[in-house]
Amino acid sequence: MPHEFTYPSIILKPKKDIPLLGGHPWVFSGGISSVEKKSSPSDIQNVNTGSPVKVLSHDGKALGVGTYNPITNIAVRMLSRNPDEEINERFFAKKFLELDTWKRKHLPPDTNGYRLVHAEADGLPGLIIDRYADTFVFQIHTFGMEQFRAHIIGALQKNFSPKNIIERSDVEVRKIEGLKDMPTATHVGDASKPVEFMENGHTFLADVLHGQKTGFFLDQRDARTEAGKLASEKHILNLFCYTGAFSVYGAKGGAAHVTSIDISDQALAQAKENFRANNLNPDDAQKFAFENHNIFRTIEGGKKFSSLSKMPYDMIICDPPALAKSATHLTGAIKAYTTLNQFCLSHLEKGGILITSSCSGRITQEDFRNLLRLAAGRSGRIVRILKWITQPHDHGELLNFPEGRYLKTAVLEIVE
Repeated sequence: MPHEFTYPSIILKPKKDIPLLGGHPWVFSGGISSVEKKSSPSDIQNVNTGSPVKVLSHDGKALGVGTYNPITNIAVRMLSRNPDEEINERFFAKKFLELDTWKRKHLPPDTNGYRLVHAEADGLPGLIIDRYADTFVFQIHTFGMEQFRAHIIGALQKNFSPKNIIERSDVEVRKIEGLKDMPTATHVGDASKPVEFMENGHTFLADVLHGQKTGFFLDQRDARTEAGKLASEKHILNLFCYTGAFSVYGAKGGAAHVTSIDISDQALAQAKENFRANNLNPDDAQKFAFENHNIFRTIEGGKKFSSLSKMPYDMIICDPPALAKSATHLTGAIKAYTTLNQFCLSHLEKGGILITSSCSGRITQEDFRNLLRLAAGRSGRIVRILKWITQPHDHGELLNFPEGRYLKTAVLEIVE
């Protein structure tokens, strides 16, 4: 006999099913009429926080299955449009296999580092999984996904037999959901040393236990590829270099010199290891430099990076951390991005290239374009847009879910 299960039902108010029918994965708290056909709003509390629920329209049409959290504005996050779907290990295993098959098909050659699961864009709200060869690193962001940790681990083991499964649920967003940060956990294997993976034939080391995010910024693969194509004979300044991925692409692309700048000595040390992994000698001062600077303080203080006085740069890469993590930070973030890009443009001559990014989801592409225009005006530069780059396919964006759009990169050229 098959296992029988039942989920409580969330009843929506009239017309609040329209976004779900259009493919949007969220139900807001104000759109809920009742739970299990009980009319009192207090009855909503009868459903356990994080539990799966069946979502019904006001007239009783079943719309699918999601997870419920009564303490957040986003009350339900949809997991399936099949109202009879049971959310178990089999469900996750099927999803992971489908996603892996599709994503690997679209990866560039010699690449085994990519995002397996990108939350809502991949139909699994609250879950991030990055793959570094045979090491998998996951993050759980929501109360609903928190209930399925064992199923997630089991599904990864069933499908991939990985060497390592690491959890990095040490993220601030969990607090919004009523969850605590979790310490880094090793569920399978031992990743005490950085793990090796390939991207476009380049070798990188990801510190999956201690590095930022899950150990590497996989979402900038397309921008790094563009930097490598433009690097030949260039003198490159890579701001916010972290572990030097852009710098490696520049060096392997034939750059005359690459300067890598970051505020973290540990990140700079890892950047040097990534150079060595690609048969580049980081100690060759004729070709490479690594400098520790607080970039914003250096710029605001009117100081120069020591390398700026030694040579003119004809390519600058500017990929700062997210500066607008909430709506309250938006105005300050736009000002900071503008100042930063003004600095970059003012240090490039005619024909110089700026590759500049924003990973702040609250700053739209139009916001970013406008602040770049303002930065160009303040620096007295006429600037040509060579290319706009967004997040790659493995960090995909659903047409039905514009909230998932976050990464913006502009490749700019100084006209005069």
